[in-house]
Amino acid sequence: MKKLFIMTHNLKGGGCERVISILSSRFAQMGLDVTILTEHASPCAYALDPGVQVRALSEGERMGARDILPVYTKLRRLVKGERPDLVLALPEKVNVWTVLFLLGTGVPVVVSERNDPKRHPPSRVKRLLRRLVYPLCPGFVFQTGMQAAYFSKAIQSRGRVLDNPLETEHLPMPLPMEQRENTVVAAGRLNGQKNFPLLITAFARAAKAFPDWKLVIYGEGEEETALRSLIQTLGMEERICLPGFTTTLAEQINGAGIFVLSSDFEGLPNALMEAMALGLPVIATDCPAGGPKALIQPNENGILIPVGDADALTHALTSLMGDPARRKALGNAALLLKNRLEAGAVAEKWREYLEQIADR
Repeated sequence: MKKLFIMTHNLKGGGCERVISILSSRFAQMGLDVTILTEHASPCAYALDPGVQVRALSEGERMGARDILPVYTKLRRLVKGERPDLVLALPEKVNVWTVLFLLGTGVPVVVSERNDPKRHPPSRVKRLLRRLVYPLCPGFVFQTGMQAAYFSKAIQSRGRVLDNPLETEHLPMPLPMEQRENTVVAAGRLNGQKNFPLLITAFARAAKAFPDWKLVIYGEGEEETALRSLIQTLGMEERICLPGFTTTLAEQINGAGIFVLSSDFEGLPNALMEAMALGLPVIATDCPAGGPKALIQPNENGILIPVGDADALTHALTSLMGDPARRKALGNAALLLKNRLEAGAVAEKWREYLEQIADR
C-alpha cells in the first residue's frame, strides 16, 4: 500500500478527529502518500505531519442532506481518477455513503466504527443502509470486542479490533499525586451521550463533605445552557466550571486529582485514555460499546460504575476524594496503559491490517 485516502466529515475537535490526525501523520512518516478528504471545509483542531494533504469536497461549513449527492459523487470521481490503494472511512456518519458511492471503483474501503453501533448513527435510515451496505465492504476496524459483536459473523471475520493511538511522547510529565490539586475533571461534547448532569449531580452530593474540591468539565455543545442552569440550581457556581473546548486537554488535566467519564455510551474514549496515561485515578461508567471496560481493570487501575447510577458515582467520588493513598495507587497502575497505546506501535498495527485488505 502506497497511497491512502481517509474520508471523514471534518477535522474539528473530537475523538475521531484526534485519531485521524495521529494515524495520518504516522502513516506519512512511514512513507505513505496520505490524503484526508472532508465532507466540508473546516479548520483542523490538531497538528498534522507536513506530508499529509487535506482536501475539502465542498466549500460549505456544514453538511446537509442535499449535499450528499454532490459531495460523494466528487469523492467517487477523485477515487477513480487518482486510484488510491485503499480508502479508510470514519466515523459512522460517512461510512455508509463512502461504501455505497465507491462500489464498482475497484478500490477497497475499510470502515471504522467509533461509537456504540446500537445508537450510532442515530438516523434509522442510516442504520438500515448500514445493514444493507456493510456486507459489501471488505474491511472493518472496531474499537472493542463488544462493538464487533453487534455485527454478523461474516462482518466480524473481515474485521479487526484495534486500539486508538496515543502520542505518549507528547504528553506532559505526570505530576506526583502529592502535587495534584483537589479537582475532579471531565471532558467531552456537552451533549446527552456524555451525561454530564449525572456527574454534576453526583459531585454536588459528594462535595458537601469536601469543601476544598471543585469540578471542571472541558467541552462545548448544545447542552451548555442546561448544564449551567443545573449548576446554578444546585448552588455550585463557585465550585463547578465549564471553561469550553481545549486542544491541550492533557496539559489542562495533568494537575487534577480525579478524572470521571459519565457517558451513557462510548467507543474507546480518548479523554479517558489520556487521563490514565497521565496517572490520574479514573472513574468511568461501564457503558456500551465496552470502551471503558477495555481500558479499566476494576479497582486495580480505575473504578467502573453502572451507567446512569448517581448513587454509585457519588460513592466512588467520595471514596477517592477522601483517600489520597487509593488515588495514588490507582493512578500509578493507570500509567501502565501508555505501553499498550503508544502511537507508533498502534499505527503499525493499523497499517498492517489496511495493507492486508489492500493486497487482496
